[in-house]
Amino acid sequence: MLNNKKYLHKSIITLMAFSCYIFGQTDFSFKNISVKDGLAESTVKVIYEDRNGFMYFGTENGLDVYDGYEFTNYQMNSFNELSLLGNKVSTVYEDASHMIWVGTELGVSKFDPSKRKFSRPIDLERAELINSETIIDDDQGNIYIKLKDSGLVYQYNSVDSVLTCFNCSDESVIYDEMVTIISKDSDGTILIGTNSGLRYYDIKSNQIIKVGIEAGLNDIAVNAIERGAKNDIWVGTSNGLFKLNGGLGGSIDVYRKSKQNTSIVSNYVKDLDWDEKRNELWIATQNGISRYISSESSFFNIQMTPYADSIIENDISEILIAVKSGRLWYTTENHSGLNCLLVGEDPYSEGPPPANHFEHDPIDKASIADNEINDFIEDKAGHVWIGTGQNGISFFSYVKPKFVNHRYDQENEWGLKSDKIYSITTQSDGMMWVATGFGLEKISYDGIRDQQYEKSLLNVNYIIDLEIINDVMLWVATDQGILKIDTWNDYDAENIIRFSESDSLPPTRQISNNLVHDILPIEDKIWVATGSGMVIIDTTTNSVTDFNSDLIARVISQDSSGNIWLGTEMDGLFKIPYELLEDIEKGKDFELEGHIFDKAFTSGISSSQITCITEDKNGVIWVGTNGGLNKYVSEKDNFEHYFVQNGLPSNYITGVVVDKNNGLWISSKKGISFYDQVNSTFTNYSLTDGIGNIDFHRHSYDQSPDGSIFFGGPMGITLVNPAALQLNDYQPPCVITRLKKTYFDDSIKEIYSFNDSDNSNGGESISTLVIDHRVKSFSIDFVALNYHQTVKNQYRYKLEPFDRDWVSSQGLRFASYNNLGRSTYNFMVQGSNDDGVWSAPAKLDIKFTPHPLLSIWAFSFYAVLFIIGIFIFMRHRMHKQKYQLEEERRIQELEQARDFQMSLIPQNPPDHPDYDIALHMKTSTEVGGDYYDFFPQEDGSMYVVCGDATGHGLNAGMMVSITKAGLYGSDFDTPAITTTRLNRTIKAIDLGTTRMSLNMAKFNNGSFDFTSAGMPPAYLYKHSSKDVNEILVPGLPLGSMKKADFDLHSFDLESNDALVLISDGLPECVNHEGEMLDYEPVKDCITVNGDKTAQGIIDSLIDLGDDWMSGLMNDDDITLVVIKKK
Repeated sequence: MLNNKKYLHKSIITLMAFSCYIFGQTDFSFKNISVKDGLAESTVKVIYEDRNGFMYFGTENGLDVYDGYEFTNYQMNSFNELSLLGNKVSTVYEDASHMIWVGTELGVSKFDPSKRKFSRPIDLERAELINSETIIDDDQGNIYIKLKDSGLVYQYNSVDSVLTCFNCSDESVIYDEMVTIISKDSDGTILIGTNSGLRYYDIKSNQIIKVGIEAGLNDIAVNAIERGAKNDIWVGTSNGLFKLNGGLGGSIDVYRKSKQNTSIVSNYVKDLDWDEKRNELWIATQNGISRYISSESSFFNIQMTPYADSIIENDISEILIAVKSGRLWYTTENHSGLNCLLVGEDPYSEGPPPANHFEHDPIDKASIADNEINDFIEDKAGHVWIGTGQNGISFFSYVKPKFVNHRYDQENEWGLKSDKIYSITTQSDGMMWVATGFGLEKISYDGIRDQQYEKSLLNVNYIIDLEIINDVMLWVATDQGILKIDTWNDYDAENIIRFSESDSLPPTRQISNNLVHDILPIEDKIWVATGSGMVIIDTTTNSVTDFNSDLIARVISQDSSGNIWLGTEMDGLFKIPYELLEDIEKGKDFELEGHIFDKAFTSGISSSQITCITEDKNGVIWVGTNGGLNKYVSEKDNFEHYFVQNGLPSNYITGVVVDKNNGLWISSKKGISFYDQVNSTFTNYSLTDGIGNIDFHRHSYDQSPDGSIFFGGPMGITLVNPAALQLNDYQPPCVITRLKKTYFDDSIKEIYSFNDSDNSNGGESISTLVIDHRVKSFSIDFVALNYHQTVKNQYRYKLEPFDRDWVSSQGLRFASYNNLGRSTYNFMVQGSNDDGVWSAPAKLDIKFTPHPLLSIWAFSFYAVLFIIGIFIFMRHRMHKQKYQLEEERRIQELEQARDFQMSLIPQNPPDHPDYDIALHMKTSTEVGGDYYDFFPQEDGSMYVVCGDATGHGLNAGMMVSITKAGLYGSDFDTPAITTTRLNRTIKAIDLGTTRMSLNMAKFNNGSFDFTSAGMPPAYLYKHSSKDVNEILVPGLPLGSMKKADFDLHSFDLESNDALVLISDGLPECVNHEGEMLDYEPVKDCITVNGDKTAQGIIDSLIDLGDDWMSGLMNDDDITLVVIKKK
């Protein structure tokens, strides 16, 4: 029911003071990080950001390093000297060589980020450097350590490993003084504040020197030291503020409280912080905060007042000026929690800045994590990190949330009464009417409810669409028809006019279908889309013109030309020209032509189910469907399409709103998107960006007069103001964090690299990775150090020349490669922040070291060997060619000699009436000395000669020639006498060691005479006895001795007897095993084949030799001569 308006308005006035505090803090939402997120321990003592942007958190359970995604925890291992010394971290500092010094309850450790290992300098272990409060370094690489409890200060010379205590000896200038602070000026000189004044360490003289005695900077406690502009040094003390102009040695200005309003607020200064952007000094004192404005040399003071936005107390402990966001953060002595002031550019014109005090609220997850504040710093991006005593870390980003959400909260009696938002319509004053699961609710921009109508009292089940006219008359589309509500009057049945199917209504207010989807006011008419067509209502007479149709109208809209666009449930999009409106409003029938989905028509509308219709500032019609976003091209009467592949998160579009810059804000079934028409790019927003819904309802969107856009869904209202949208402009550094090499033996080597260049200005970082032939694959890990909405960081990388373009990592923070060619590559990676600002590329030079046998030196050696090889090859080739020519010549001569040899012997046996004669000679590869011949005589006798000259070649051939000539020129006598004459002839010619072995037989009248000169035996086959007689007559080869005698033997040769003469070629031929045939197998073969013809005996001996040699070439000539008696 509707509450009494007068009572409600009075309540709202009472509430406003409270709501200013509640809703004024929407800019101060904290993200809290605790042990469940990976933090080692809930007590965070110190926070530090290194040069790359990694965050270090010192806890009571070790040191944590954070990259926005995960923590790396380092704790003490008593058995590992390379672990942290102690667990209760009290201070963290990065020196000029990028080593991280960590002070704990047990001493000081040094951490090397590139190796992820700790070391414990030996001198530091011996000293009782426990609970160090401050660590700094100078330009010489010396480390200075101030202890918290004792106030002792040590200098550690890391080169010589020498530890020196500045105030342990009574010879020291500050022996009796308690050191309160150590710092360094712009020149790197170490400044020492004590309870008795300011000192500095002169490294050249190794002396500690007092400063500003004449100016009164003595015998007073120094509480704070800060560097200002132009090398100025500001010193806050227990008795005023001192400024050392230009640094040490310059004039000293003293500022103390006076009666003037422009003097410092208190003489007791506790903390200082310099605002580099505004060139101002902020001073925390015992009696408020002073802001020193350099341009006016005056102070603007902030103290506690009775007003609600005053600072909570005057006794300020610590301050931090967050330069980028323009906020001053501070703690106080007597109130827990944290405080913040928004710093104005001109404090005098704006008055005291409003103060905010933050304490932990167990109900509010976005409140600060704990009330005990241990440390707070501003990082390079301008975010503030807060370390608490009991509940981890709070993170505050100056980047305002892009979206504001209004949801049902049972603890808030003034908020929404339901999370389900079905429709929204806004008024000119910023108030809005919302159709919810409860009914109708009127709420403010901040979500405070002003009016309400419960749907049961409205007699409807659910509300589909809302439209308000002149901020008074609210038109409501429901499942039970149309309601017209006068919102200026209290709830009364008479103030609600109904239009429905009900017969109880006057006919002029009866419609054909109660299901009303959309409402469009046009002048004094209301156009209504229903489940069975369209209805036009005259607002002056409340009369209805009903157009029945098979079309289920879901969306109705009018463009700037006056045309009506009608979107249907399943039948597509239709356009009603402006020229027809007057006739239609008079009730005349009309026909529609439209656009329906046709798969064959690729330029048509992408779906027939229309969900929303919007016109942009250029007059372009945009149509949302359940199958993508469509842009109507009026010139061609077709559509351009936008789908998931074009950048949308979902193809189901539920709403499109055009902002003042003609950008499209699109709700869908998967979040909210912004389409930049200038750059044709989509930016998608999900729950991580702060939107309240992931699934938005149709009809549930609107835009207020100030440009704010509202989207509704099952989880409340999401609000965005495009004009006030703040983007994260920080360019994060992208850092290569790990290089992992996998070898062929599956071993792994990891290199932790934080790069060697300073990324504070977003500059490029370059490192080098060397890979040898043993590496199978490698991967590169990287991270963009953006801590605001880290989950939305994006990454892209490129390996030149392997990749032609940037490769999206698809959310992964590493790139892997294997089987690359042996070359040199350049790896580049970029990371973006949550708003798409890309970092400068981090670069990695990848150099492959080949196998030693494939190195440059190896190839140089190979080249030398190749040249030598070519030289040797050419020389060998020349020698070979020369040899081949010589061999060819020799072969030619041998062929000629062989031809000559063959010409000396008969090619065919002589034809004799008494004898069957057969012969055979198989020459070897060289010119041999075998010889046979026949010399028939006039008396019918016949001399047969078979010989073999020793050796091969030309000498053997010459010996055969001499033998043949000697025989042809000789008078034949007995074989013995003839052989003796031939011996003298050969000996007289003297061919050296060449000799001639010879068998000679004279055949006559059934017998033969036989003599031999060193030849193998002859074989006589006896037909009668079927056996063979071996004839071996001793004698020297011809040419051995001049007076040699030769024996003569006579033998009978009967019919079918045969005499076989051979050279040594057949019995001495060898097989594949190198074995000789020998004479016995020859004899056996003749025995077996003796009855054959002369040629048959020859053939059997040839087969014997061929079978034995089995394809081998004979080394010596084989000569066979058979004489068989007919």
